Amino acid sequence: MSRISPHWLDQIQHYEQPPAPVEEFVNSPLYLGLKGRVYPQVLRTVKEIFEDGYTEAALCWGIGAGKSFLSSLAIAYMLHRTLCLRDPQEYYGLAPGTTIAFMNMAPTALQAQRIVFNEIRNRIHNSPWFHSEFAQVDVRSSELRFPKDIVVVPGCSAETFPLGYNMLGAVVDEAAWFIETTDGHRDYAEEIYNALQRRIRSRFFDRGLLVLISSPRHTEDFMERKLLEAETNPQIYASRKAVWEVKPPGTYSGKTFQYADFQVPVEYEQDFKRNPQRALRDLAARPTDALEAFVSAPEAIEDACDPQMRCPLDEMGRWAGWFKASDNLPRYVHIDLGVKYDACGIAMAHCRPSSDDPDEPEVVVELAWRLQAPEGSEINLSRVRQLILDLRRRGFNIAQVSYDGFQSVDSRQILQRQGFRPKLVSVDRDLSAYETLKELINCGRLRMYRYEPLLKELRSLELVRGRKVDHPPRGSKDIADAVAGAVSEAIRAWGGGTITGHVV
Repeated sequence: MSRISPHWLDQIQHYEQPPAPVEEFVNSPLYLGLKGRVYPQVLRTVKEIFEDGYTEAALCWGIGAGKSFLSSLAIAYMLHRTLCLRDPQEYYGLAPGTTIAFMNMAPTALQAQRIVFNEIRNRIHNSPWFHSEFAQVDVRSSELRFPKDIVVVPGCSAETFPLGYNMLGAVVDEAAWFIETTDGHRDYAEEIYNALQRRIRSRFFDRGLLVLISSPRHTEDFMERKLLEAETNPQIYASRKAVWEVKPPGTYSGKTFQYADFQVPVEYEQDFKRNPQRALRDLAARPTDALEAFVSAPEAIEDACDPQMRCPLDEMGRWAGWFKASDNLPRYVHIDLGVKYDACGIAMAHCRPSSDDPDEPEVVVELAWRLQAPEGSEINLSRVRQLILDLRRRGFNIAQVSYDGFQSVDSRQILQRQGFRPKLVSVDRDLSAYETLKELINCGRLRMYRYEPLLKELRSLELVRGRKVDHPPRGSKDIADAVAGAVSEAIRAWGGGTITGHVV
């Protein structure tokens, strides 16, 4: 007599009926009946997630690629597999009568209910299998309750919402777009992920599934961190797809244009011309440094880097011997103290006549530096003042030293007693300082040395609601603030105000 395989023994012992394979469940008219109406890439992805035993999936796809639709397929299939069990609670080692839940989460409760949950409800409502097996399910309610104590509920952005549920499976839609605090100390997406994962693993170990689906937001958002984690964690399925990589080839004319490393369908050419960074993020699923970049032409930042200029401080903060004044032009120093004293940006700039137009200034940033506090400590403010004294000893004509105002009263008083002209300057009060810096960059009238921490900050600056320049969550702008302050004050002294020209 031939032996029964463990797989079929499991089927016989625990299932009232064997669950359909993924492709049959999606395509067959007995189940979802979606043959020919699901993008092949969407179906392949769902199959790979379920058939290869992943416990997590992170899908970073462009807008319009069918992420919410995929979410509904994933939860419907998880629900199908569980309802096929004779006794799901016994199978998973739970007490009789314990509710097993599946949940979809979204950045807002309205989005979770109206978009993702509606997709799930439509899959159930239009499925002959669910109707024949569970005709009493009310698909009009705000949650879907099935026999065997199985429930599908829409979630919201509160990380405490999953508490109390025995969560077997969940989908987090638009995971990169949950609220983040700008200091990076609060990321609701990560907190919700942790809450869901704890609920799944504490009850079901590696037999549950958490699916994260989103278009990207910025280079350090939650989804980007999960994709990076997937490189070393074999339990996480990871996928990044541009919208044209998901939609079938027949969607497009076949003509393409080159953008960066992509061959993009010509149907999206105007999108890339109007706003290349947004198109890169929303359509190509490639994150940008900033959500709405303040400096929209990153190549102009590169052009401002003068290969003949060098950083005057080494990694230990020691001055280079060659860094001494070669002229008596007035220098303008600005210091940006970190809110928690953990970092400090310092910059020094001066104006000189532009080679293209002697009546217009060119601004040279001779010093741009971040002073980092030791871990668990604070910036030594006397060290900052010492750097300013060093600049004067090296022959620089320090016309003004400005601070951003945060706890700077004592330093300004000390510097005034030592013969400097201290001033209180805030680059956050309005956009004028940053608009001046941006115009200089766009017009090619800013010269500086290549300093990667500064370049990263400039590329990641965001324009928030058209009124404020800020950094993305987990980012910084200490050095950028210092440079904006030094440059704008140098320009103000040159012509009595900001520079002329259109700020784009």
